[in-house]
Amino acid sequence: MTAFALPELDLIVLVAVAFAVAGGIKGVVGLGLPTISAAIMASVIDLRVAVGILIIPLLVTNLWQVVQVGAVGTLVRRFGVLNMAAGAGLWIGTEILFAIDPRWMQMGLGVLLILNAILQVTGGIPVIPRAREAALSVPVGLVSGIIGGMTGSQGIVIAVYLASLNLTRDEYVQGVGLSFFLTGIIWVVAIAANGGITLETLPLSLLALAVALAAMAVGTRVRHRLPQARFRQAVFVIMALMGANLLRRAVMG
Repeated sequence: MTAFALPELDLIVLVAVAFAVAGGIKGVVGLGLPTISAAIMASVIDLRVAVGILIIPLLVTNLWQVVQVGAVGTLVRRFGVLNMAAGAGLWIGTEILFAIDPRWMQMGLGVLLILNAILQVTGGIPVIPRAREAALSVPVGLVSGIIGGMTGSQGIVIAVYLASLNLTRDEYVQGVGLSFFLTGIIWVVAIAANGGITLETLPLSLLALAVALAAMAVGTRVRHRLPQARFRQAVFVIMALMGANLLRRAVMG
């Protein structure tokens, strides 16, 4: 598959559609922008190119998501170690992404997301107590970063972990946004170091940002109308769908 497999206009439409869908979903549940947009784009263009396009929308939309709620300092103190470990893992995973075929990791992550969604909906995974967070921060962060860097699904393991903490709707959305933003900074450097950000991907990334912000604003309004229980259900449904799509990509190539 070539880096840009479409004529220019078709490529613009592909990027716009990918980020309209991903931005709307992110506005509702607080996650999914890199995974969903990369999945849509990677069905036509190379995954490494898709990752280069999504990085600017990833950073800006997550920063916006964080500052909307406030009390950022509290979250930074609570999840600082988790995010530092994720940043280290993300660099390692990105190096692997540009060196080997990531399909096996996509398959593993897809299975993890589907199983987690099923167990969460059926009550099979207990809520993680606050006292265990310190012990889990480094291993969860490292695993999340490595898997995210290898698959373009940045932060999904952290999103699963935060969902298990039984945070409130706004705390969850802000916590996910903070993790994605902080680790995204590391991801930018890692992707650039591997040649993933070019003069060809930059204008497409800016287009993706504009579309994603507009769609995210619509999705945020929808989220504020959702009851807490429905919100959690929506999070796990989206995770299961993302997992199924990762399996499809891994199997079909």
